[in-house]
Amino acid sequence: MIARGIHTHAVVDCQGDGILPETTILEPGAVIYVSPRGRLVLGERNILYPNASIRIDQGWLITGEEVSFGPGVQIYEPRAGIEIGHHCLIAGGVLICGVHHGLADADQPMRHQPAEARPIRIGDEVWIGMGAIICPEVSIGAGAVIGAGSVVTRDIPARAVAWGTPARVRRLRQSAGKVPWASDGPVRLHLGCGPRCIPGFIHVDAQAHPHVDLVADVARLEIIPDATADLIYASHVLEHFGRWEFRAVLTEWRRVLKPGGLLRLAVPDFAVCAKLYYEHGLSDGLNGLIGLICGGQRDEMDYHKMIFDEPFLKHELQGLGFRNIGRWDWRTTDHAGVDDYSQCYLPHLDKERGTLMSLNLEAER
Repeated sequence: MIARGIHTHAVVDCQGDGILPETTILEPGAVIYVSPRGRLVLGERNILYPNASIRIDQGWLITGEEVSFGPGVQIYEPRAGIEIGHHCLIAGGVLICGVHHGLADADQPMRHQPAEARPIRIGDEVWIGMGAIICPEVSIGAGAVIGAGSVVTRDIPARAVAWGTPARVRRLRQSAGKVPWASDGPVRLHLGCGPRCIPGFIHVDAQAHPHVDLVADVARLEIIPDATADLIYASHVLEHFGRWEFRAVLTEWRRVLKPGGLLRLAVPDFAVCAKLYYEHGLSDGLNGLIGLICGGQRDEMDYHKMIFDEPFLKHELQGLGFRNIGRWDWRTTDHAGVDDYSQCYLPHLDKERGTLMSLNLEAER
């Protein structure tokens, strides 16, 4: 029978900043230790089942309301902070640790290697199955489910069901009638959309812009079933993947396309860049060449890792099983009114007399 309040056989040693509401439930063998350098804030009606342990030597842990820590759960080393949302279920044997142990210096004993602290964030209503391991620098979105025994090494989006070692997203927690790609009309995906919204498209991006329907890495679309999309549009996205990565990305996009579905690509045209450089160098008004080749470099994702010209990209698409490959004209599309990089000209915005710097190719699955 669950005892309300702190059980006499639980251990609470809170030397630092600690908030444990009277509604906290600690079952026999539960342990909470907070050092003078630590901080613990539990929400209302949290429960630690037998032998669950929270240890904070330094750093902090904050939880929401009604969070349960199953038997044998271990949470330790939250040096960069661990945040757990409301109504979360953390099953028995789960391990959550906020520190990577260093290994770079082979001349130093392992115990003397410097530790690397990273934050962990777990959203509201997350269920983490028995024996799972949550690694540092991971965010788990609201409503996600992590399968038993999984090792979570990268971010998991909201409402996703993920399992495995490492954990991969397998599906979304939504009925078939509610997923954004379940519709009677054509399914059109706008991958790596950034701040640009195209009406009638499903927007997928790693950043949660207001119009984004699915926050995900566009290279890993495990959430989306095979043969789902009639059209995939990716404008100046593919060049952000390296020379050993881009083929796997194209293969993943082909998987998501229906037979006969269309892949519409736009990438910087290296042949045109080279021609303009040969004719004009990096003269004033043409320094946009640097951004086209190297990326804008405004954030860690804004770097280019690959170059393409038409013969090379056609060859790669054919090798991956695409067919009917050819140029497309942005003026004839239903997203011609959205000024993205498929409409990139030099001099900038001179779409009548300037040079189109984007290689725009379509390919059919």
